Amino acid sequence: MAFKLTLQEALKEALQDDGKVSKYEARVIRELIMADGQISNEEKTFLENALQNNQFDAEGYELLSSILLRSHIK
Repeated sequence: MAFKLTLQEALKEALQDDGKVSKYEARVIRELIMADGQISNEEKTFLENALQNNQFDAEGYELLSSILLRSHIK
């Protein structure tokens, strides 16, 4: 039986240690989002909310905001 981590669970776990998502934790979130090769409207909303709530360190913010930006360009 495989365990699939949801975006909400990944964010909650990443925030537990210091209240911010690091670059490495952001990479895990990015992989969850990009696993199917597309960014759904639900994933866009999740990212927008998390970024607006300032839940990322500078490198994590840069990594995930670039994914969001690319999704709006397509």
